Amino acid sequence: MYKITYLPTGHTFELPDKAAEELKDKFPDDYKIIEKNGKKFRERKQKKTKEINNKSIYSKVVEED
Repeated sequence: MYKITYLPTGHTFELPDKAAEELKDKFPDDYKIIEKNGKKFRERKQKKTKEINNKSIYSKVVEED
């Protein structure tokens, strides 16, 4: 059983493994997994890559790390 939180409202649900994983896969920004099988779980978010617009002068003017 997974315990997940629906972030927009803050409601917490306890769902079976399959259902919780499906929700997390379909809506990754809306749900956060709190516990897996009664043990606390910490999610690691992946960094979003920035898309470079070649038509813009912004990338030529601003230096990024």
